[in-house]
Amino acid sequence: MAALRIAALGPLRAWRGERQLDTGPAQQRAVLTSLTLRCGQVASTDELVRDVWGAEPPASAHVAVRNHVSRLRTVLESESGAPKALVSVAGGYALHLPDGALDVSQAESLYARAQAARSQGDLEPAVRLLTEAEALWEGTPLTGVPGPYAQRQRDRLVEYRLRLVEARLTLELQLGGHARVVGELLTLADEHPLREELRALQMLALYRCGRQADALAGYTAARRHLAAELGVDPGPELVRLHQRILEADPTLAPPPDVAAASPAPGPAAGPDRPSWVPPAQAPPDVPDFTGRREESRQVRDALAGAVRTDVTAPVICVIHGMGGVGKTALAVHAAHAVREQFPDGQLYVDLRGAGREHADPYEVQELFLRAMGVLAGNVPRGREARTALYRSRMADRRLLLLLDNAADTEQVSPLLPGTAGSAVLITSRTALMCLPATTRTALEPFSESEALDLLERMAGSGRCRQEQQTARDLVQACGMLPLAVRVVGARLVARPRWTLATLAERLSDRSQRLGELEAGSLAVESVFQLGYSTLDDAEARAFRLLAIPEMPDLSPAAAAAVLRCDRREAEELLESLAHHGLLEPGEPGRYRYHDLLRLFARHRTLDTDPSTTRQAALSRVARFYLTGTSSAMRAERPYSRLPDTADPDGLPGTAAFTDARHAQEWVLHELPAMLAVAGQILHHPYRPVSAEDTRTLSGLLALLMPFTDFRLPWDAIHQLAHTLLRAADHHGERLATVFSCVAAAAACAQVGHHEEAAALAARAHETLDPADRALAPRVVYTMGVVAGARPDGLDAAIAHYRNAHALSCESGEPGMAAQCSVSLAHAQLALGRPYQALEAARDALAHCPPGDSPVGLALAQRVLGDALTQLGRYEEAVTEYGTALAVCREHGLHAQRAHTLLALASVLAAVGRPDQARTCAAEGGAALAQLGDPTGEERARAFINRLAAAGPSDLQEQRTAARTEQ
Repeated sequence: MAALRIAALGPLRAWRGERQLDTGPAQQRAVLTSLTLRCGQVASTDELVRDVWGAEPPASAHVAVRNHVSRLRTVLESESGAPKALVSVAGGYALHLPDGALDVSQAESLYARAQAARSQGDLEPAVRLLTEAEALWEGTPLTGVPGPYAQRQRDRLVEYRLRLVEARLTLELQLGGHARVVGELLTLADEHPLREELRALQMLALYRCGRQADALAGYTAARRHLAAELGVDPGPELVRLHQRILEADPTLAPPPDVAAASPAPGPAAGPDRPSWVPPAQAPPDVPDFTGRREESRQVRDALAGAVRTDVTAPVICVIHGMGGVGKTALAVHAAHAVREQFPDGQLYVDLRGAGREHADPYEVQELFLRAMGVLAGNVPRGREARTALYRSRMADRRLLLLLDNAADTEQVSPLLPGTAGSAVLITSRTALMCLPATTRTALEPFSESEALDLLERMAGSGRCRQEQQTARDLVQACGMLPLAVRVVGARLVARPRWTLATLAERLSDRSQRLGELEAGSLAVESVFQLGYSTLDDAEARAFRLLAIPEMPDLSPAAAAAVLRCDRREAEELLESLAHHGLLEPGEPGRYRYHDLLRLFARHRTLDTDPSTTRQAALSRVARFYLTGTSSAMRAERPYSRLPDTADPDGLPGTAAFTDARHAQEWVLHELPAMLAVAGQILHHPYRPVSAEDTRTLSGLLALLMPFTDFRLPWDAIHQLAHTLLRAADHHGERLATVFSCVAAAAACAQVGHHEEAAALAARAHETLDPADRALAPRVVYTMGVVAGARPDGLDAAIAHYRNAHALSCESGEPGMAAQCSVSLAHAQLALGRPYQALEAARDALAHCPPGDSPVGLALAQRVLGDALTQLGRYEEAVTEYGTALAVCREHGLHAQRAHTLLALASVLAAVGRPDQARTCAAEGGAALAQLGDPTGEERARAFINRLAAAGPSDLQEQRTAARTEQ
């Protein structure tokens, strides 16, 4: 039966054999701590309550303790039946552990054996025992365990460890190891400035190393700290040692029998030491290193700064990025470029941070120490002693350390030099943000030109230039990832008879692409697998499922929908995947997959997750976008009843958007992802569209229709709506049929398919339930939009708008009535009827719900300005446009503001204010460019050009243009 073991000299952990056990939440670990450190003695329930909560426990504390004990039994006991480890005794509990099963007991046993060996004069065995005891500590004891008992034990164990260290260092000095321990003592004395025993050992070690001034300075520092912190002077033993150092007391020298054997600092050769040759361990430079000019310059400049006289700390450069992005190649290239500036050599190690088996930094210390001339037998076993010797050996040297493939800051920290002059170049998949780095260089995939340069250098420039477009296709298929481009180049080199088109065709099959990106020891999939293998189950599931939706990037909210978890958990998972180099951080709060990593993740989900799980993930994210868009509509147009119909499960009043600006920005940002997910569901090659997805996506398209200011991609919507219409017919979903017809009709009208648009709008009207008072005005309004898109359909559009207006008033929806009046005014203006347009615009303003419809209000103000412009009442038009702009600015209506600025620019030109007109047009054009409206941007540019060419005699023409522009 596997034995139970518990460790308290660091985070509290328990094992059954080699399997680590889950010790539960913080309070449960506090109960386990109290039972463990009583070493088999009984603890009453009252004692456990005081240990966890102190003098003022909550009323439920006794029940909580019993529950924690019950759960701990489930974890700690090896078999069912009567408890054997955690037992109940006389109203309390006791935890019985096998001998040597608690690391605290092991440390106490080792300390006792060391004391016994010391009393017998066996100093070296005593040092080994104390070093072994120190190695049991893995950080602060009982890290993260709450409660007053745990804090008392934590303080005790910290103090106990210092006693062990002091005992071991005392023995080291007796053995003549002052040069070996002086660095460690310098650090410890600074960390514990009030501990006089450590200060005395430090002063003695410095004195024996010939550093009398530094030893005396240590005393001065101790006296200053004691006076400042405690208001006392040093004790008599420290004062006496200070005086003996001043007098150069010969009895302070190491014993004669060990002084000769004490290794002197420095690289000089001797009978017990090989001659030292500066190491040159950096791998060979990459002969076809390509691109990265700015990144290479940044790294080289930072490394060169290590030799400046004003630098007081080692230079640390971090190069980070996803697997295969070329971190090692850049690091090696930069290391060779600055080699002459580090005459004491280059040390290199692969820390294997991307996989499960990370290199032990303390073993790396031994490798580096031996490279610097220390014999294997002289390398200390204890971590602190080894680190002290390591940093002492590096002091006053100019070394370049290349730490490749680091896992985290904890792995790197023990390998950093303690003094200036040396430099450290680290590569990692994470940015190592807790490391005090001089520079951090984030590597992205190649630009297209860099990728093509590498491909040409490997496969031959003539070969690539003969098939220039195919070469571009190849590097695009590689996602510009340097490793993938190198694999493609290697395959072409190995097959000189292949054309680029041959390989491009093989890579065109996305399902086989990763398998094709392999050449000898170079394999993209293997690099990705290293990172994937380090993930826990939740991270691996997130990595697989988040790659399923065809979204350009991910927000924590969308990820939470895919993973069916809360937003905070989703954000933690996204951050963890980014930390492992499996996701790329994008804009703040957004994450994205590299194309090849998405392919890799999808391969894993096909191998791991059933099809129902994958389909459910897509359905959840579609549902997320429906709910988000309905919430955005409620925030932007509170009067609208459309969200209640399109998203009946949504909760009005609980929208996540604070105002119309927030709502519009969210829809604009998420629009590409919405349409991509909709297309992925609707155009799946072999999976039919479910009834649930049909309802969800038809509602989503219906809610997107009012956001036409975002320049919706009508061709794509046209295809999506027609596919949805077929699915709605198949499932007999009447409401989905109406929504699909409305979206398809609007899209057809926008792309010029007028007959089809009219037929679809008519079908929507025929399918509509006459009792549906929310949808009726919107369907009739769509009929007006469809009619108005035809050159000869404006009169029919006016009739539909008036009908929709009446239906809106009947259903008690004034905001929809205002929208109908705005469109009616536009139609009247297009027919040259400014007075009727003016009347319709004023009706729109009258129907705008006060404070509830900033979009409707801005539209009504603008169309009122348009009508006044056509009537030649320019100053009044300027006023109305100004009012519309104020509404747009207040509510963040970017698209409305841009169009209003262009309208205002025309009128300002007409009233003789060309400078103001030019400013408005330029500002409006820039906003439209940012919104992705090239037509509006070109309109602004043409207006500015006309304005520049116009003279004073063109004023009347400008007025005419102002009328017709509207």
